[in-house]
Amino acid sequence: AYAVFSYLRDKFGTANFDDWGDDAKYSEKRVAEYCNPKNPEYQKVAIYQFVQYHLDKQLKSVCEYAHERGVALKGDIPIGVNRNGCDVWHEPHYFDLNSQAGAPPDGFSVNGQNWGFPTYNWDEMIKDGCQWWIRRFQNMARYFDAYRIDHVLGFFRIWEIPVHAVGGLLGQFQPSQVMSMEVINGH
Repeated sequence: AYAVFSYLRDKFGTANFDDWGDDAKYSEKRVAEYCNPKNPEYQKVAIYQFVQYHLDKQLKSVCEYAHERGVALKGDIPIGVNRNGCDVWHEPHYFDLNSQAGAPPDGFSVNGQNWGFPTYNWDEMIKDGCQWWIRRFQNMARYFDAYRIDHVLGFFRIWEIPVHAVGGLLGQFQPSQVMSMEVINGH
């Protein structure tokens, strides 16, 4: 899927898959067609497969080299993904495309922050035991001995902003816990 995504991104000159016509929505059948050696576009897709294959080999080689020398490798997993990335194109049901993640207003940013990442559709993720996250961790574990989840709090709550908002002012924590005035006032 990633090789076809990369090919289509470059073919259309944009990662915004809404602009890809018949390929705007992921189709396993269409991906298989692009990956068929009889397809005239196959060679262009195969370049991305070739790059993926060699990157995988190189990363495994670096990992092996480090381990032979007693060095452990640590990777980084951001909590968010690009709204116009392959994950969202391939499995949009895992994401809430009507919202975006960010940070609330604070002393460093009076308007809050808008990171532009779609938030997760946790109900959908939980239905299959969070397989999307498990696959993500398993892939990282192929190359790293440990990894850090950037903004790990996003698993528990995230500042969710409507998709039309520019800054973070219109956001709210999701999930949010309502606090009574008694709790706020300390009674």
